[in-house]
Amino acid sequence: MNTSTNVFTQPIAERPEIPARFGEDGGKFYYYYDQLADELDEDLTKRLKAQLDSLLIFAGLFAGVNSAFLALTLPMMSPDSADDTNALLLQLVKGGNATINSEVDLPSATFSPPPAIYPVNLLFAVSLTCALISSFLAVLGQQWLVYYRKRSGGGAEHQRKEQLRRQLGVARWRLELVLGDILPGLLQVGLVIFCISFALYLRTISVSMSSVVSAVVGAPLAITVAAAVCTTWDRMCPYHSPLSHLLCWIVDRVRSAVVTFVWLFIFIRAYLHEILRTWARRTERHAEAGDTSSLSKSSARNEELQARSWTSAHQITSRGLTWIGRKEETANDLIVASLKRVILTSEHTTALIHAATNICAINDEDSLRKLLNDAEFFDRLHGLFTTAYLSLETSPIQLRATLPKHLLLPSSI
Repeated sequence: MNTSTNVFTQPIAERPEIPARFGEDGGKFYYYYDQLADELDEDLTKRLKAQLDSLLIFAGLFAGVNSAFLALTLPMMSPDSADDTNALLLQLVKGGNATINSEVDLPSATFSPPPAIYPVNLLFAVSLTCALISSFLAVLGQQWLVYYRKRSGGGAEHQRKEQLRRQLGVARWRLELVLGDILPGLLQVGLVIFCISFALYLRTISVSMSSVVSAVVGAPLAITVAAAVCTTWDRMCPYHSPLSHLLCWIVDRVRSAVVTFVWLFIFIRAYLHEILRTWARRTERHAEAGDTSSLSKSSARNEELQARSWTSAHQITSRGLTWIGRKEETANDLIVASLKRVILTSEHTTALIHAATNICAINDEDSLRKLLNDAEFFDRLHGLFTTAYLSLETSPIQLRATLPKHLLLPSSI
């Protein structure tokens, strides 16, 4: 048994002393740091590796299907030698009236591929290229993850510094973005291109068949786009994808651009108002006394409009255009959700006791109303209270005598 580990995990009973230098606290800080760093690194590598494994499987199947279609459509770009053979045999069977006197008269010499087959083959080839590139980068990504988790030589302090430098390098070079978003996005782009080329190929055979297949294929694509839009509106929506991450990035940039444009518009408007005010003052000098009051009212109205514009600009800047997305949950909403999660799902007695104790500490009336208005939560809490009441009534007298009076129910005091 590791005694140092037991010492570190013991609860703090007194205020710890400030070390003379950073890290010279008996290894307590680095003990918890190593645990946290190892947990975060393990979670990152496992998550990315699982995604890369599934991507490799799908990319292999997709490349096989795409290659089969290319093997079917590529021969349509070049003449078929069987056509020349058939033409020569037909001339031999008919005998006279020879129409093929040289190679120029063969069907292959005058062959011209159908105009619609060129874009089909081009899109099929691009789709297959995307699948192969994503597979290659996925294999490289697995090698990158192996290097990231590889332990170097030296002591614990050297390994800690080396791993921290690797972690900073991962964050600096956006490894998670490359393996988590760009690679799946590249494969998804290849899949979309394949669907388009498949619909175009069917159009060369039958227009009605192509329309039906296009409608069937377009439905999941539309659902994917709609899910990405939902994730952009609500950042906590679980339907994340590379497209949704791209839309979120665009929306964040648009927000700052809109705020900048609003302030620019306000400054230009204020400048124009200042020019008009200067012109009005010059006009007042040559106007009569009766007209001066009307000009003063106009100037006051302009000042009021300008003040409203500044107020609107400040509101837009402070809110950060939150109306574009869904409003996030407040701290009280998260408290209510955490209590519901513990009360409704946990069977651990200590967790339930701590949850009930924290319910008594809630001072917000709206939060308490949300808890009590939830029928499932109320029934669960009532059931737990009834169970605790019965267990307390049937508990030994010696045990009840050791409990504080404020924890006893009225019938048991």
